[in-house]
Amino acid sequence: MALSLPFIALSASDVTLKLNLSKGDQAKFSSSTEQVITQTVSGMQQVINQNQVYEYTIAVTEKKDNGNIMATITFDRVAMELKMQGMEMQFDSNDESDAPLANPQFIVFKAMVNQSVGAIISPLGEIVEVTDVDKLREKMTDGQAQLEQMVNSLVNEELVKQIFEGAFLAFPTKKLKTNDSWSESKSIENQFTLNTMSSYTVKAITNDEVNLSVSSTLATVPGNKSNLQGMEVTYNLFGTINGSIVVDKAKGFVTESVLEQNINGSIAGDMMGQKLDIPMSIASKTTTKKIK
Repeated sequence: MALSLPFIALSASDVTLKLNLSKGDQAKFSSSTEQVITQTVSGMQQVINQNQVYEYTIAVTEKKDNGNIMATITFDRVAMELKMQGMEMQFDSNDESDAPLANPQFIVFKAMVNQSVGAIISPLGEIVEVTDVDKLREKMTDGQAQLEQMVNSLVNEELVKQIFEGAFLAFPTKKLKTNDSWSESKSIENQFTLNTMSSYTVKAITNDEVNLSVSSTLATVPGNKSNLQGMEVTYNLFGTINGSIVVDKAKGFVTESVLEQNINGSIAGDMMGQKLDIPMSIASKTTTKKIK
């Protein structure tokens, strides 16, 4: 009797990751970041603890012929906590009392809730473009000129993208099997430019999920100058990111990721003729989960 090999079971170990979303698809996510910044200024050590939580809903409004997804991202909740030098501030948009409005800088985040931006995402999970950020800023400032400078520094296309990009992952074009890897390099524009090189490895493939590990290195551009509160400074930072990512095999969403980031270095500048060199370290843990 001839032996029949289980061909289907063997080929199921391969997977081609991509977004398989249709008009009307929705998913809700939570992204939380716990961060500790330690810096030394004029010989005095400062420790800043800050936590942020964003909950948002991604709704697919259209799927183009080229496979690109048009989506709206609506911010459902914003929560923040800041502790530094004996001072403590908290904010949660779910708090119905007047407590969130006690600190004026949180008023703009209260206005962020229930507002939306648009996004174009490629079939391979790359966020191609973020739109309507100017409209979001207008809602957050509500015509108050004194808030514009702060909101403009806190809300731009890159920063908004960083809030919800944890729901997506830029996939390779090749088929993947367990232990396969691929790499990605990109630049993150914030107060300074941060170049990253990431390596993703497939740890396991199940019927429903693809489990990945990620390891990244990151560094600022040598000599690249930025503006910090009116002072020209140079960021000299380098670090690593390590973590795990779970991808929904059918839809292509990231259903859960845990990323731990460690950055070390210094900020150098000149303030009124006085040379500054501020050593600093930043330890962060960001958890993203699909919650609905």
